[in-house]
Amino acid sequence: MKYQGGFETFKEASRYMFQPDLRDILLVLFGFVASLLVLIVLPYAISKYLANRSARRRFEVIGKQMGLNEEEISLLYKCASTLGDPNKVFHSKYVFERCAGKLVKESSDNIPIIVSIRKKLKFEHLPWFLPLATTRDIELYQTGFISYKGKSYGAAVWEKTEEDLKIAILDRTPEFPQPGDRVKFSFLREDDGRYYFEVEVLNTYLEGGKVILVIPHTEKLSKIQLRESMRWKVSIPARVFFFNRKVRTEELSLVEELPDEPFLEGTIENISTGGVKVCFKRFVSAKEGDSLLLEFEWKGQLFKNILAEIRRITVSTDGTCFGLKFLDLKKAYEDTIRKFIVEEKREALRAYKMDR
Repeated sequence: MKYQGGFETFKEASRYMFQPDLRDILLVLFGFVASLLVLIVLPYAISKYLANRSARRRFEVIGKQMGLNEEEISLLYKCASTLGDPNKVFHSKYVFERCAGKLVKESSDNIPIIVSIRKKLKFEHLPWFLPLATTRDIELYQTGFISYKGKSYGAAVWEKTEEDLKIAILDRTPEFPQPGDRVKFSFLREDDGRYYFEVEVLNTYLEGGKVILVIPHTEKLSKIQLRESMRWKVSIPARVFFFNRKVRTEELSLVEELPDEPFLEGTIENISTGGVKVCFKRFVSAKEGDSLLLEFEWKGQLFKNILAEIRRITVSTDGTCFGLKFLDLKKAYEDTIRKFIVEEKREALRAYKMDR
């Protein structure tokens, strides 16, 4: 009995001895959290800090190489630091314009700095072969149409600033938009497509008898692709034979008997897998829908006996130009033209980036 009583006493004492109180629980939790901080969170934070510091250093080095001062680098990094690759802002006009828009909206004091940065990065103009990404890319004096209350009026970009775009209405209007009214501006960009955007008018004023609309910049540009394939600007000597009628592909066997004299010497000014624009330095009589035969040499490759149809005719004091659509172009020719355009585009992009 004595042994049993002693065991019960020991058991009861142990239960009270190992029963944790609130302080013990908090101490254990604190130790656990501290371990997480030391073993996981702290190393991650340190590595993140070092990575950001390294990225900032690389950004500063590239910025200085491109002629930016410390103030310009610091401002640009505020936006670029949110990107996966901050240095992309130096080489992509699209990325730069997005950053510029944010910084200008943040404070008008940033405008002079943005203007200086754009000039130093040579982002003042967009190459013709790149599509527009923002209204800041629109060229000065670009003509188009302002649509308001169901009517359209001839218009042109009159002035550009970092904050807004000023568009002059060129036609007489019975009434013109007022601040708060919504208008649509549409325009055709040569060798690219038709663009349009809709915004709210910020202000209006008269200048030289013209109504000037002040509108905000926007990145919400809509585009209508006018051609199935992109046309690349070139200057390629070409020989053209005009049939002055429609011709089927099966009739081409007769062409081999034609003498050289009927072939006219011209120049291909743009080319795609779907057709070309060929120009002559004199008046050439032809009509839309007629067929012609085209041959030229490009990068050492001879393109011979290509049947094409006249789709557009432009006559000026400089001569006559024809927009042609290829008819049943050989697959080998199509692949080669596509390959050459891709090569030239890569070279142009490389040169564009090198200059920047």
